Amino acid sequence: MTDLMTDLTAALSREIEGEVGFDDYTRHLYSRDASMYAITPRGVVSPRHAGDVVAAVRITAEHGVPVLPRGAATSLAGQTVGDALVLDLSRHMSEILELDPEARTARVQPGVVQDQLTGPRARTG
Repeated sequence: MTDLMTDLTAALSREIEGEVGFDDYTRHLYSRDASMYAITPRGVVSPRHAGDVVAAVRITAEHGVPVLPRGAATSLAGQTVGDALVLDLSRHMSEILELDPEARTARVQPGVVQDQLTGPRARTG
């Protein structure tokens, strides 16, 4: 691991409450989505809350590393793989916060996927 990645890993690990993974296995797991593309990310962070997202974006910007937000990785065109720090928003930030059937609106966390929102058990957290 380069000094830049070692410094980035240390900074993220200090400030993020969620998981931080720079090991080969974790990076391999996030190197693919539902498309035919495979690009190994620099690392993976699974933020527990919005504060973790803010910290991760700030820290990666300070280190000159791009950020790639990721939900369920169902992309068929490779949008969720890349040479970046992946933010896995589906792991801890996937709650439906508010549903208003009359207005046909929903307030959700960024890791919510359509099946979760439209499925038979959709409900607020």
